[in-house]
Amino acid sequence: MKKLQKLLQAYQELALILLNTFVFLAILNIGLWGIFQIQESFSFTSNPVSRKYGNPKLKKVYPDLSEEAMEKLLNETWSRKYIYEAFTQFKERPYSGTYVNVSLNGFRITKNQGAWPPNRNNFNIFIFGGSTTFGYGVKDEQTVASYLQEFLSNKLERNVKVYNFGRGNYYSTQELILLQRLLVSGFIPDVAVFVDGLNDFYYYNDRPLYTKRFQSFVDAEGKKESLELSLLKKLPMTKLAKFLKDRVSTNLTNKEKEKEKDFDEDIYNDKSLIDNIVNRYLNNKKLIEAVTAAYNVSPVFVWQPVPTYKYNLNYHLFAGNHFGKHSYSKYGYQYMAKLIEEKPLGDNFLWLADIQEKLQEPLYVDKVHYSAKMNEMLALNIANLLLESNLLMKDKKTIVDSALIKQ
Repeated sequence: MKKLQKLLQAYQELALILLNTFVFLAILNIGLWGIFQIQESFSFTSNPVSRKYGNPKLKKVYPDLSEEAMEKLLNETWSRKYIYEAFTQFKERPYSGTYVNVSLNGFRITKNQGAWPPNRNNFNIFIFGGSTTFGYGVKDEQTVASYLQEFLSNKLERNVKVYNFGRGNYYSTQELILLQRLLVSGFIPDVAVFVDGLNDFYYYNDRPLYTKRFQSFVDAEGKKESLELSLLKKLPMTKLAKFLKDRVSTNLTNKEKEKEKDFDEDIYNDKSLIDNIVNRYLNNKKLIEAVTAAYNVSPVFVWQPVPTYKYNLNYHLFAGNHFGKHSYSKYGYQYMAKLIEEKPLGDNFLWLADIQEKLQEPLYVDKVHYSAKMNEMLALNIANLLLESNLLMKDKKTIVDSALIKQ
């Protein structure tokens, strides 16, 4: 009888412990869920640029904006998460803001944006590139695309509409794929402009941003995951554990970056790697020219400026001690400059890498993204190339002549 009572007492104690543990875990997960919900809502009201550089520096590159307007612009720039897109991996998420607006059709809205699908009676230009082309850190009307449309509209006696397909982290390989998808879908511009250089060197291994994630997903697809493990991964406490792990990993990475303050030239001045990157770009250029020729589209290739090449960093407010992987462009641009000097890349190639060389003023709104003035300079140079060359063509007949260009 005593043994039975002891067993019963032990059972009651164990049951109480298990019940309390269950209640504790339930309360913990509910509390963590609430915290994560609040965190996610607040993540849309902050941006990495303000946190990193502070308002005093930013105010120097946004003199026309109030502090509130500046924060709003930067929040709208950086709070948007990408969404999946077949073949290119991802694209800019559709968005409607005060300063940043992205169409459901995958392009950023320009000033006086043309309709979609493009009207064939207009002169339509698609512009491709990375976040600098998209215009991270500037308003819709201050992007390269908006300025280009304005310049050409003032010169040509017909409607010019520019569609801004610049997307964060894109480089020439993804732009080639995006162009192909648009053409196959029946969206055919008169001119396609490609603004490249910066991200081609950043993604030196030709692996787009989410390659590792897609690879992990596909590799794991054949492994059957238990229902219990699947549910466990979705618990807020598991999310907390992952957050703490990522934070430790980030801190270690930051410590490694601190060690990089003493710039190691040998890491980035890799002649073999740079040669591969440039050859990849040239092959993508060749493929774009072949594809556009089949659709009677005139391609234009722009080699963009970067802060690591021919820019006085004394005027760069956000240069810091190191440009990280963007340091590849420092040596890659020197290689490219020598290459095109020895063997020009044709009338449709525009070298704009050194347009900032003699300018003694801030031209970047963060580490690598352009100010409105820089965007305007790029657009004017692209417009001049189009106007002065035979690239404004359709059906093999020049649409721009002395009768059509306003004096």
